[in-house]
Amino acid sequence: MSEEKVWRRINWLGVVAGLFTLALPLMGAWWRLTLGDRAVIIAVSPFEVEVWFFGSEVVHSPLFWWICLALKLVVVYLGMLLLVGSILTASERRATAAETLVLFSARKLLWLVMAFVAALLFLTVLLNYSSEAFGALMGGAPLQLRSALPYFYGEGSVVIELANARFSAPVRMTLTLAFVAAVLAAVLGVASRIYQKRL
Repeated sequence: MSEEKVWRRINWLGVVAGLFTLALPLMGAWWRLTLGDRAVIIAVSPFEVEVWFFGSEVVHSPLFWWICLALKLVVVYLGMLLLVGSILTASERRATAAETLVLFSARKLLWLVMAFVAALLFLTVLLNYSSEAFGALMGGAPLQLRSALPYFYGEGSVVIELANARFSAPVRMTLTLAFVAAVLAAVLGVASRIYQKRL
């Protein structure tokens, strides 16, 4: 087989998706929430959760740290499988093994991204409707909590009313470039799976 034909047989979509997947655990938070004037900052990705309260980081549990580390290793493993499988596609002798690796690993990141988005959506809906539940639980108590949070991205507010006092804090949510990279890697992974079947 000529060298030019070998280069054409490589699943380049899978190579790029594999490299992005390998880099994701190192890219930091996918989503960030800021309450007030940086009074509370929450930075979240599937690989870590950082909470800052008035400039001091809240300590995490060791168990949660180990769970996040395990998820990082799983994603790195999937990225390696996708990368190796996409390159091995160039070898006719290893075509079956390459296809197995790509088909196994290509869609896994998509499920992780979808689970992350679903968890954020669930949390936001829960917080937005918690004021009604909170009011029902408190009965006739003078303490009232109301929140109007954006979904994934944008600005909103949290209002606490106690007797004659009213406290309001702005809330800002942002999706980071790491999330964009995760979506791109997931889409390229699915595309590499489709392309692999055509090879």
